[in-house]
Amino acid sequence: MYCEKCGMELKKNSKFCKNCGSRVRNADEILDEIKQDFKQNNLSKIPDKIKIVENDLSEDIIFQLKGDLAFIFGNFNEAMENYLKIKPQKMRWDTLYNLALIYINNNNIKKAISFLETILQKDMKFDDSLIYYDKYPSKEKLLIDIFLYLGVLYKNTGKYIEAVNSFKSVLNFDTKNEYAYANLGDIYFKDGNYDLAIENYNAAIKITTDNSRKSNLYNDLGFSYFRKGLTNEAIECFKNAVILNPENKNALYNLGLIYVKSGMKDEIKDDYKQFLQYDGGIEILFNISKSIMNIAKQENESLSFIDFIGESLPIKKVKDIIIKAAETDSTVFIQGENGTGKELVARAIHKLSKRFDKPFIVVNCGALPETLLESELFGYEKGAFTGAVKTRQGRFEIANGGTIFLDEIGDITPAMQVKLLRFIQYKEFERVGGNETIKVDVRLITATNKDIKAMVQQGTFREDLFYRLYVLPILLPALRERGKDIILLAQYFLKNFSDKYNKKFKSFSEDVIRIFLKYPWPGNVRQLENIIERIVTLYDDSEVKIFHLPDELVKLNITKKEVVSDITEDLIEVLKSTGYDHKKAARKLKITEQYLKEKLNEMDLDEILQRVNNSATKAAKILGISRMGLWKRLKKKTTQI
Repeated sequence: MYCEKCGMELKKNSKFCKNCGSRVRNADEILDEIKQDFKQNNLSKIPDKIKIVENDLSEDIIFQLKGDLAFIFGNFNEAMENYLKIKPQKMRWDTLYNLALIYINNNNIKKAISFLETILQKDMKFDDSLIYYDKYPSKEKLLIDIFLYLGVLYKNTGKYIEAVNSFKSVLNFDTKNEYAYANLGDIYFKDGNYDLAIENYNAAIKITTDNSRKSNLYNDLGFSYFRKGLTNEAIECFKNAVILNPENKNALYNLGLIYVKSGMKDEIKDDYKQFLQYDGGIEILFNISKSIMNIAKQENESLSFIDFIGESLPIKKVKDIIIKAAETDSTVFIQGENGTGKELVARAIHKLSKRFDKPFIVVNCGALPETLLESELFGYEKGAFTGAVKTRQGRFEIANGGTIFLDEIGDITPAMQVKLLRFIQYKEFERVGGNETIKVDVRLITATNKDIKAMVQQGTFREDLFYRLYVLPILLPALRERGKDIILLAQYFLKNFSDKYNKKFKSFSEDVIRIFLKYPWPGNVRQLENIIERIVTLYDDSEVKIFHLPDELVKLNITKKEVVSDITEDLIEVLKSTGYDHKKAARKLKITEQYLKEKLNEMDLDEILQRVNNSATKAAKILGISRMGLWKRLKKKTTQI
């Protein structure tokens, strides 16, 4: 311990300083004062006070204080270094929380999730927190934020079940949390469960008071109605979206698209009159008119309504088949891996067909058990089973005159295959619990990610049904087979999400483009879209760089030497500019110091030496080791300088 006035080192249990005679306070008194300084935002004197008691308090307390101070000042690498020195059993909930936030900032999603999950098992003492003592007055407030973070992280990594559970946990504590409802709506929409998406978007709309957010929610709600084939409800939602925000490009486009495709001239006139009743009505009319003109202009281009981005030969073949399929009413069978865009193809065929102004209905056959799937497709009569309090139309009936898309057709049971076969043969059916035969006129499009021909040979899929479905087959290429289409798609998603989240991203670095082209993309276009959204959500930069990418892209199917070779020059130049200070270099590169060290250790020694004109001293500084350490590594590599 040191004297507060003169700085003289004191003996243990000293009452007075022998040098200046001032009274010596004990370490606990000074610690209490430090805590008050944190709470009153008197931060400038805290470092000196920590130094005074550094030898008299436990290391864990000192690391906690230093970490909290660095975190408040935004020195996240320094904060993390101190926090990680605390013994795991001594880590408090706020330490784990700050570490999670730091790892989110560093795009280390796995560790962020791990720390957040650990907090849920901790005893939370709110009085001890020097940062969050006033932000979280109760355990419930903290849990809401933890579950929100977990929900978003799970959602962005494709763990939708965990995400749903997290957002539902938020609603257990706060039944009016708009973010939980909005995220649940997004998840259900992606899963094709439009009823639940509509329910949750509506709940979020009722809660939010921010017009910009409400406008975006109305657009999402409208798109959900549109996917269900409920055009009028969709129009009302898109109208509400543009009334709240005349600059909402997505809502303007969607509303204009419905007007053009449906030929709703009389309805447009009525809607124009309605818009003029609002402030900014003239601006709304101008923007909608512009949207309609752009869409109408695109109508004259043969591929304008095929929402397929790409110029590769495989995708050009798909586009050709789409156009030919749209000219007929034949049944289409789409086959491809998950995430290749099977529903997008089905929608493109419907848009270009003579049925474009009629319903397009999507049913995910793999998401429903047999009994529910039968009721969903054919409908049911009142009293057909427990809970059937009124008659309900099935999806075939709702799709009458339009197109029905049966996704995951390979998952239906043998009994359901028989019922579907009869419908395809005669285009008629009876509702569950009913006797009346109902005839409909629908275009059938089916899709699967399974090898149906193999299933026929194995006897798990009826051969007669296979031939009824396999009239116009379309085989979708995996994203890894589409070459430079990957970059076109990535640029499209980057622009969309940058506009949506008001970020500055414009392009990709050459390193990122190279990785994108080498990566096998097991999740196809959907995986690419999710990764771009995750990057735009977590960062804000003009260019997507290699450090923004998740680990699975950098590590899988690309040798370490390739990646390191691409970024060696950048790392060395940054290190030189910081005087070989690893902490400053990591901060400048927006990565952790640990990650920087890992990358440096992966570098080729010959390449490093070449970059520094064979200077052993500079090479050692770059690697953060001694000259002797460098010689040992060179000897191991059997390389002579």
